[in-house]
Amino acid sequence: MSRRIETGEPTDTRSAATTPAKDDFLGRLAKYIPAEVVGLYVAMVAAAPTTNPHYSTILWVIFSLNAALVPLYMWIVTSREGKKPLWLQIVLASLAFPVWAFAMGGPFSQFSWYQGWMASMLLMFVTVLFGLAEPKAGS
Repeated sequence: MSRRIETGEPTDTRSAATTPAKDDFLGRLAKYIPAEVVGLYVAMVAAAPTTNPHYSTILWVIFSLNAALVPLYMWIVTSREGKKPLWLQIVLASLAFPVWAFAMGGPFSQFSWYQGWMASMLLMFVTVLFGLAEPKAGS
């Protein structure tokens, strides 16, 4: 399965016979989530030394590095096979990552106002909302 959202129309009119099927709501939903980077983030947070006096700073560095990685990674995976980058997918995945990280706690859980249930509600809302976003055909 390609990580690029399929819009149902070819970007090159010469390849009309091999047009992939258009992704439905669930297909788009799954592809807007930068799962590979979320997985990397989870692994890095788990590997961070909790006894280090700079643990909070370490968590923020891990979050920042992964947040910066998302647009680069999504640009690469949406522009394979000579296709133009799918900017809507890149932007939404870049916005989705901080929401996922927020829902998992990480450095955000150090804020006195942080509540896990609120973060989970935000994650559910944003995930469903993003799934409704549909790239233009042929993009």
